[in-house]
Amino acid sequence: MHLQSLSDKTVVVDTSIYLYKFAAENAIAENMYLLISIFKKYKIRPIFIFDGKPPDEKKELLTQRRNDKKEAQQKYIDIKNILDREDLDDQKRNSLLLSMESLKKQFIRIKECDIIKIKNLMDAYGVCYYDAPGEADVLCCQFVKSGIAWACLSDDMDMFVYGCSRVLRHLSILNHTIIFYDTSSILSDIKLSEDNLRDILVLSGTDYNSRNETNLNETMKWYNEYKKGANSQMHFYDWLVKYTKYIKDMNLLLNTKRLFVLDNYDDWSKKVHLNNEPIAINKMQLRNLLHDDGFIFVD
Repeated sequence: MHLQSLSDKTVVVDTSIYLYKFAAENAIAENMYLLISIFKKYKIRPIFIFDGKPPDEKKELLTQRRNDKKEAQQKYIDIKNILDREDLDDQKRNSLLLSMESLKKQFIRIKECDIIKIKNLMDAYGVCYYDAPGEADVLCCQFVKSGIAWACLSDDMDMFVYGCSRVLRHLSILNHTIIFYDTSSILSDIKLSEDNLRDILVLSGTDYNSRNETNLNETMKWYNEYKKGANSQMHFYDWLVKYTKYIKDMNLLLNTKRLFVLDNYDDWSKKVHLNNEPIAINKMQLRNLLHDDGFIFVD
């Protein structure tokens, strides 16, 4: 759908997704400025949510991600050294350059100074943002559930696990288009309840249980078998434990599922006091912030 369709609507944005995406394009400030400009062009009211402290359950994953980034960075350096010291033909050189480009995206880090700069940009450009107490996606979903926002803009599949009713994905800054997902319609089409979908997606693997030897196709195969059986009154997980060896750690699975139930969190959205008055744009501050990025403003 075209972004024009979102005119006069409030959209909550899972900001970190776009910080990493824009950083990978080496245009974090430029593209954030363009994104906000597009929102303003179509009279879309964005609320940007920044991640707070990650939950303890995510520590292992974050450690693994740091190690993966170090490994990718070392491979990048090794290839660069080969390019610097060896005489290679064009085909080999181009192949290595492509590998370097791919590796570079794998060890992108968002620094505190990047976040401060983007927040200053948002202040100057007259849009609001909030720091989530924990994961940004929880607060994003609460904003939609409470009616503060009409939809959430995020490419994170976890939005569906949390049960976010309207999700916007695959934003194109170039074409001004977005893909809209109406979760209720999707559930109706595939004949699943919100809790059924959560069961399936959590079992198939999330950030909190990514080491599970499970996947969506296999989980769906077992779910279809479960629905065919006479014991469909039994919970899906209990059925799997009784008739299969698909679930390796039931306690981990249940604890992971609890992390995706919004009712298990304080409603952080109630603690947010939104100012519905338009925020003035500070043009001088905006120019100063973007000067180092090569922006030229024409009056």
